[in-house]
Amino acid sequence: MIARLPGFTLDTGASVRGFAGAAGNVLIDGERPSTKADALDNILRRIPATSVIRIDIIRGGVPGIDMQGHTVLANVILLRTARTEMTATGINNAYSDGRIMPAGQLDFIRRSGDHDLSGSAQYYHEEGGEQGTGFQRITAGDGALIRDARGRKEDIDAGLKLRGAVQSPWLGGMLHLNASLDLTGTHQQEDHLFREPEDGRLSERIVDRFHRPGGEIGGDFTKQLGEVELNVVALQSLRKRTHDSTSNEDGVVSDLSTGYTAGESILRGTATYEPSRNLSLEGGGEGAYNFLNGHSSLSEDGVPVAIPNANARVQEKRGEAFLTATWRISSRWNLEATARAEASTISQQGDIASSESFFFPKPRLLLTWSPTDYFQMRTRFEREVSQLDFANFVATANLSSGVVSAGNAKLEPERRWVVETAFEKHFWKSADIVLTLRHQALEQVIDQVPVDGFNAPGNIGNGRRDTVQLDLTLPLERFGMAGGQLKGTGTWLHSQVRDPTTGELRPISDDLPFTGSVTLTNDVPRFNSTWTIALTSATRQTSFLIDEIDTELEAANLNFSWEYKPSPGLSVLAQLTNVTRHALERRQLIYQGLRSSLPLAE
Repeated sequence: MIARLPGFTLDTGASVRGFAGAAGNVLIDGERPSTKADALDNILRRIPATSVIRIDIIRGGVPGIDMQGHTVLANVILLRTARTEMTATGINNAYSDGRIMPAGQLDFIRRSGDHDLSGSAQYYHEEGGEQGTGFQRITAGDGALIRDARGRKEDIDAGLKLRGAVQSPWLGGMLHLNASLDLTGTHQQEDHLFREPEDGRLSERIVDRFHRPGGEIGGDFTKQLGEVELNVVALQSLRKRTHDSTSNEDGVVSDLSTGYTAGESILRGTATYEPSRNLSLEGGGEGAYNFLNGHSSLSEDGVPVAIPNANARVQEKRGEAFLTATWRISSRWNLEATARAEASTISQQGDIASSESFFFPKPRLLLTWSPTDYFQMRTRFEREVSQLDFANFVATANLSSGVVSAGNAKLEPERRWVVETAFEKHFWKSADIVLTLRHQALEQVIDQVPVDGFNAPGNIGNGRRDTVQLDLTLPLERFGMAGGQLKGTGTWLHSQVRDPTTGELRPISDDLPFTGSVTLTNDVPRFNSTWTIALTSATRQTSFLIDEIDTELEAANLNFSWEYKPSPGLSVLAQLTNVTRHALERRQLIYQGLRSSLPLAE
């Protein structure tokens, strides 16, 4: 249902610390789910369609609804009649090389009025994003062939995810509790067989193992006190990440071990007051404590290789206060104004000891103009502050690419002033087109800098990022396809920053110049069927290191699916994915040292 909404694209939220900045753009019964570990799209998949009364689209904000920083929200309204529903899903993935990998999920929901009890268990075993055969070709700076290899890479993801939630009236309000446990991991193995002009036939094997266990408990309590609605959210999460990698290149063995243990504690409280139908005020605050204990070690043939900041403990204490006013000026104008202020202290211990304190005001204005029922313009002005990735404080390495990244204890959050305008036009009853223009003036851009001769994340000064996004939803009845819908989206991005190595202007590392997708869906009621064709565009992503320029190119990807419902309680879904067997290509330009002064090596 969410995927078919005209003019709406699901945003599952950001993976950041804290609760406020991680919000997605879907509410359930007017409330945001009080969890971060459980992805919004997974929560939506577990809601049976028969439990949904309707889905409201909120554009530009309305009094009494926290827009969570978005300009458009979807609000899923659920039935409250007594019902029990259980869904069992069995999946069998069959791959072109003959392997069979089963998976499954069991969901349970019991709802009676304001009482809810739900749970799910999911097991998956499937290919990851980098699987198949390929080649590796290395040439010297003058073009002479150094290596010509053929290889194969295996990328297998497996895991178990458990979820549980309960909702019940309590102390005159509504209490919601949830818990989750993730036991996930990835195994990657990369084999190369190659010939070198002088050494003859050689081989290389790289094995990576990732483990990502974690858990979360949390809840929220809402109560009406007179004309004021109070809401309190509390979350506690713990997670562990380990990565062990071994490379054996014809007897030369390299070993890499990285890992961290991290946790987050959040307490958030808000109070909402609506003095009239056209005005609402919301104020509150959020406190969070985060920590990460990380370590890295690298050796070659048993000899340790020193890398800066290989061991670190990072802690953050952060608080935020805010006040939001939403005013429906008239039937055509709506204004949302937010005053926010964030204060934090980040300290590090380990190979380097440091402590930094930050204070950032973060105002936001959202003005909506609807001159007709079929056209709307939304303008947002906001100061955003990014969150530092604690993993950037600890050294890492990639034996497959040969890139070693040092940790950096001197990182500062990236800041940006954002001006965004969206033009939305409805036509043909359920058709919709949205044009979004966005400009970001960036301060303290986080990119790559040198630290003790190694690459490391760091601040490289000011920059800019400009985005044009076009979204189209088109019903196809007029073109002879009753029940058909075409949805397309395209995003063009241009960024600019001054390279700290060469002093020249260039794009910001890892920005994607273009991303897009087209989805064609058709319902065929007389056969109780729905078929879908989905095409994802090719992408190009470039990273500018101090001594390398790495570009990753992924070709377009085409998927088919067909769903058949022989009865209301049973559906059969067949999918054919990666029809184009799309390629993933990495290009590395490796210099003899700093790119600004030394020539290309290979």
